[in-house]
Amino acid sequence: MNILENIKMALEGLKLNKMRSFLTMLGIIIGIASVIAILTIGQAMSKSVADGFDKLNKNMFQVKLKPREGYNWYDIQERDYFKPEDTELIKQRFGNFIKFIVIQGNGKSAKIKTEQGKNLKVNINSSTEGAKEIQKLKMLTGEFYNEEDVQAYRDVCIISDKVAQGLFGGYSEALGKEVEVDTGSGIYVYRCKGVYKNEVVNFGAFGGQNEDSTVLYIPYTVGVRDFENNDQTFMSFTVITNRAEDIDSVSKEIEKYFNENKFLENEAVQAEAKSIDSELQQITSIMSNVKLAIGGIAAISLLVGGIGVMNILLVSVTERTREIGVRKALGATSKDIRGQFITESIIICIIGGIIGVLLGGLLGYFASSLMKLPTLPNIFSIAIAVGFSMSIGIFFGYYPANKAAKLNPIDALRYE
Repeated sequence: MNILENIKMALEGLKLNKMRSFLTMLGIIIGIASVIAILTIGQAMSKSVADGFDKLNKNMFQVKLKPREGYNWYDIQERDYFKPEDTELIKQRFGNFIKFIVIQGNGKSAKIKTEQGKNLKVNINSSTEGAKEIQKLKMLTGEFYNEEDVQAYRDVCIISDKVAQGLFGGYSEALGKEVEVDTGSGIYVYRCKGVYKNEVVNFGAFGGQNEDSTVLYIPYTVGVRDFENNDQTFMSFTVITNRAEDIDSVSKEIEKYFNENKFLENEAVQAEAKSIDSELQQITSIMSNVKLAIGGIAAISLLVGGIGVMNILLVSVTERTREIGVRKALGATSKDIRGQFITESIIICIIGGIIGVLLGGLLGYFASSLMKLPTLPNIFSIAIAVGFSMSIGIFFGYYPANKAAKLNPIDALRYE
């Protein structure tokens, strides 16, 4: 008997027992759908994070506090935080290599009300002048605030063209105008000094600037005055170098400087310098591990589904014992019988796998769309899923098929 006849017989058997066939496939469908959905969501998040990092300045690294081995984050005290004088010392020692040192305050969500009564969502970013270099902002009009604005506590702000359009009908009319910001705990007024082109920077589940809100920049000193009780201490700062090739050497030297001076006798805290690329690699690694772990858990249902297929085929062998005896009496070999049942197992698993791929793809696309990262499963994931389904069919179908093949035709014909 050739493979086509086996496939035809397997499909006829599925048609005769539609409900039982569907219930047999259910474990495979759920397992494959879960794996495909998880891979699709993970793929969307990875791409989003990578795209977001691509929009950032590559000539920079972050210096931040880190607990030493044996200590935790709660062991870091406020007295351990960086202060503005720390960054001044860094400028003096490494000024030839550094373009900007950027200090940023805690973010603050707020809204701006237009004359039409519409609320525009903004995230307030208090920072020093180099902040525009981090996301490579394109200024449409005016200029970004400078060091003098920061030191003088000037109530100026930089808004996006989206906010300028909502407030003033366009960015060309925004310069020098007052922008009233409502944080929920108070209303603050800043004067527009510049307008930048809004570009969506989406890090998926990790946040970022999205289509619903934009960033409003104010000088660092103004931010800590208005929102942080003038507490000018911080746990991290960003260094932007003149050249990308200086990042490794300068970051190591700054890390070494702090650990041999400021934190030399501090047994709980140390400084760590990390580049954008290393941050991306760390996030990608974490996401891959999480995706692998969740995918592994989802794959357990495939094992359960495979056992279900084996059980149903064992029942089928028992029900069709006389049929097997007749076929053997008419000349069918043990190889033919084994091939028939393995083919039936593979067909069940492949159909379940295809349904699972379609269902998982839809679930993954829907979930990624909710995160505004619509993504379809890639061909590699689909091929792996279908191939895995076929493997399950062969592995779990072999025992029932082999049992059927070993039946004695005389005993099988006598079976009632």
